[in-house]
Amino acid sequence: MKNIYLRIALALALILPIQLSWGQGSTTASLSGVVRDNNGEELPGATVVAIHTPTNTQYASPTNTQGRFNIQNMRVGGPYTITVSFVGFQDRVTENISLTLGQTLNLNLTLNPSSLSLNQVEVVSDRDNIINGNRTGAATTIRSEQIATLPTVSRQINDFVRLTPQADIKGTSISIAGINNRFNQLTIDGAVSNDVFGLSGTGTNGGSTGTSPISLDAIEQFNVQIAPFDVRLGGFAGGGISAVTRSGTNDFSGSAYYFTRNQNLAGKTPGGLLGEGQSGTRFADFSEKQYGFRIGGPIIKDKLFFFLNAEKTSSTTPRSFAPGEPSSEITLEEAQRVAARALALGYDPGSFGEQNETSASEKLFGRLDWNLSEKHKLTARYSYTFGETVQISRTPRALTFSNGGILRESTTNSAVIELNSRFSNSISNNFVAGYTRVREPRTAPGAPFPRVFIDLGGSRSISLGTEAFSTVNQLDQNIFTLTDNVTIFKGKHTITVGTHNELYDMYNAFIGNAYGDYRFTNSPATNLNPATNLPYTAIENFERGIASGYTYQYSRTSDPREGAKFKAMQLGFYGQDEFQVTDNLNLTAGLRLDVPIYLDEPMENEDFNNSVLAQRYDVRTNRMPKPAFMWSPRLGFNWDVKGDRTTQVRGGTGIFTSRFPFVWAGGAFTQSGVLLDQNRLSTANNAAPAIAFNPDPFNQTKRTTVSQPGGNITVLASDFKVPQIFRTNIAIDQQLPLGVIGTAEFLYSKNLNSFNFRNINLVEPSGNMEGADNRTLYPATNTRVLPNYTEVVYIENVNKGYSWTATAQLQKSFENGFYGSLAYSYTESKDLNPGTSSQNQSNYYRVASVNGSNNLTVGNSPFNVGSRIVGAVSYRKEYLSKLATAVSLFYTGQSGTPFSYTVRGDLNRSTFSTSTSDYVSLIYIPRDASEIRFAGTDAEQAAQWAAFNTFIENNEYLADRRGQYAERNGVRTPFTHQFDVKLSQDIFTDIAGKRNTLQFTIDILNVGNLINKNWGERYGYGSSYFDNTFQILDLDRFEGNTPVYKFARRGTDLPYTISDAPIGGSRWVGQIGLRYIFN
Repeated sequence: MKNIYLRIALALALILPIQLSWGQGSTTASLSGVVRDNNGEELPGATVVAIHTPTNTQYASPTNTQGRFNIQNMRVGGPYTITVSFVGFQDRVTENISLTLGQTLNLNLTLNPSSLSLNQVEVVSDRDNIINGNRTGAATTIRSEQIATLPTVSRQINDFVRLTPQADIKGTSISIAGINNRFNQLTIDGAVSNDVFGLSGTGTNGGSTGTSPISLDAIEQFNVQIAPFDVRLGGFAGGGISAVTRSGTNDFSGSAYYFTRNQNLAGKTPGGLLGEGQSGTRFADFSEKQYGFRIGGPIIKDKLFFFLNAEKTSSTTPRSFAPGEPSSEITLEEAQRVAARALALGYDPGSFGEQNETSASEKLFGRLDWNLSEKHKLTARYSYTFGETVQISRTPRALTFSNGGILRESTTNSAVIELNSRFSNSISNNFVAGYTRVREPRTAPGAPFPRVFIDLGGSRSISLGTEAFSTVNQLDQNIFTLTDNVTIFKGKHTITVGTHNELYDMYNAFIGNAYGDYRFTNSPATNLNPATNLPYTAIENFERGIASGYTYQYSRTSDPREGAKFKAMQLGFYGQDEFQVTDNLNLTAGLRLDVPIYLDEPMENEDFNNSVLAQRYDVRTNRMPKPAFMWSPRLGFNWDVKGDRTTQVRGGTGIFTSRFPFVWAGGAFTQSGVLLDQNRLSTANNAAPAIAFNPDPFNQTKRTTVSQPGGNITVLASDFKVPQIFRTNIAIDQQLPLGVIGTAEFLYSKNLNSFNFRNINLVEPSGNMEGADNRTLYPATNTRVLPNYTEVVYIENVNKGYSWTATAQLQKSFENGFYGSLAYSYTESKDLNPGTSSQNQSNYYRVASVNGSNNLTVGNSPFNVGSRIVGAVSYRKEYLSKLATAVSLFYTGQSGTPFSYTVRGDLNRSTFSTSTSDYVSLIYIPRDASEIRFAGTDAEQAAQWAAFNTFIENNEYLADRRGQYAERNGVRTPFTHQFDVKLSQDIFTDIAGKRNTLQFTIDILNVGNLINKNWGERYGYGSSYFDNTFQILDLDRFEGNTPVYKFARRGTDLPYTISDAPIGGSRWVGQIGLRYIFN
């Protein structure tokens, strides 16, 4: 099989054009148009020369027989001076033209005869790219002016992607158009900068450490493409984010900067977390510093230019929610008892008090631009990024001791070469080649110790010991990307033929729970502590060393850190025709082909391959999906209704093919049943759990039948295909008074090849529960088809799920120092399985359902944004000849995070897991007490029903759904409002004819909380898009096929918490900066 793949790869490689490149994000801009005389007749043979004024770089083209010209692969930015000349006519000069990333500016020009005495020099204001002849689908461009003026504290790309109305930013994760954040693409200078493996929530290399792949000071501008019907753009089902970096010019220019913040630049405890008469307190001492410089200029004037940027960041970030504080629901006594027991076992769990997460990063970027000739321009750039962080996961209801955190490191080296060539007046070429090397080890602070999870009930928990997934965890990525685009200009047609190719070389060592993982829970009502005559609490069970769940995973080979190595590639070929039907109607039609290929096979497991499951589902552990031809036809249009750039109708329809995260596909290499093994024990719902706790991390208990393969298995359907969506877009842009442009836009996406995760090792259901809640029920015992294996996760394609977004927007481009935009969007997103985890088992388990994870139905996605309002305004004014002040305001109003009401317990009896986080059965809301049973005495049962009934009545959603099941993600946290502000003060002077500026800045996020402690509240639930369930009821046990519950909540309990995160929480946070600029 492997030789077949190699032969396919070789054959495809032979048909590639000679010039190949890595990456497929846009890096340049273009200029097109028609030259006519004053009578409206086309002028063939006229000369069009565009000069990039800062570098004196020249681009030239004659008009064809129809008077048309087309200049490709131009530098982004400007200003440009455009000169058109023709014998017998006056030259026409147009100045101050700026080009945005990916833009083709249509510029139709008229020449007057030499005999006429008319001014032929036109100075235009900065033209926007909204009403733009080549724009078809939804997109947002973020220019350097916005990067410089809008508020940001983290100084990362996601702070500006939030300008996109169809985007949803949660922490550092970016979801676009209601699609999973793993299906975005980020390119920098055309090279892939994604975390293609799929571990980082940000979707970028280095994102796991909280650092961005490049400094903001190195970025010229970037855009967010959601529905680009240009077939050159691909690799995403959500959105494509393309950034282009700064370059040097004929003038030396640069900047040095320093930003800092600490506990004095943050608010006190949010009002919603304070009790009656309580006063707010500040965060514990922390600090963040970021400093660096950029410089660019000529090496050889008009010929060779350089740009350099270096940046360093260090921070300590407060992690609050210390037991006993108003922000925490964990009591001081609970934390002290757990700490005392851990110390008695000879392990230091670290502190449970206020903690600071630490992080540091270093970035280096260099770029050379060489005008080889008028026809050939070469760019080479290199970037280095290093990040490290110690993370401690805490929430108001979940305490982690400090030595239970995560130590992450990430090092990325990336190099790109781009050659833009003009072979003739009608043929141009863009060639980009790149290589990215990523190394990401993950370990843990503190001494090795089994992971301990103490489930206190009521969604409260305490964790200590080595973090479960940091015991053996190493990721190495080598990524080569290859793209070549040939553009042919012929008459009214601009034809593009190209190829985009990505080659991946991966190594992943991941053995979770390698020191053992123990779960301690409250005992069922029938298991009483003789000393108290009450059921044992989870802490009491920890103190006596009796667990209810145990998981231990280990290598079956001689290498205790055994990992998986594999290679893969995704080849792409495409062609399209952009047809300028008339001056005001442009059609684009194209076809793209992507071919994903796995070059290696996982290890063979003969025991499984000969099993009934392998035969039933036609799977083998040593077989990956065959290469598939993924066709993506697209059609787009742009109609300038009146031909005067006042009304534009645009849109298109087509198919988009994304990558499939290698962390999911790579599970087949690490989870074959012969590389790793697992011992998993559970006494869930058992009256007397009796798993003995072993504190020795290096002497955990393996499975008894160690000679037989076992543990988890991941297999992919033999015909599995990478994700594809059908997407259609329609929009109208209207020029309004005062230079404002109004836009109404509708975007619809339908899954063609989505994904689902099923456990095919689970036996068929045995019946149903008894009573009003009659959901599917599995046998109480012997639930595995193959007893020596745990989950056998089968990854398959489904075509279920969709999303749509409607947007209304007003925009005002930069003019006289002013910029403004305001947008409202509404997004609805439905899916079968959202794929929110990096682990296949979690993707199987953690989708809330009624009838179990093998029987999912389409429901509300965690990426279901709802309403989102985005507003930004900025104004800069120079005065007194030496001063300038800028004020910017950014507003986001958004529907809350969706979540589900569920039961804590294995309600379908279908779960092999010992983690209570994997219990996500949607609750049935009873009409009355006859439809539910509670544990305890008659009096205790009556009291629990009364409390539960009060809880339902106090909750509008639950009260309206009596007699029904709760919906997946059917309810939300409250609507949120956040205002951010930035103030800049410039002091400048001229030295030797150059402007030198000293700039003072202050950025304040959530400024409303600075005005009023009760304003700007943000609400927390889970981690980004993960764990979005609220477990109302605890499953105590089964009596026959009838569940018996416990309810320990108050009727006023809220399913969410008020966020007190250091950034993105309910407090205002500020940052001050000092910058020196010369240009």
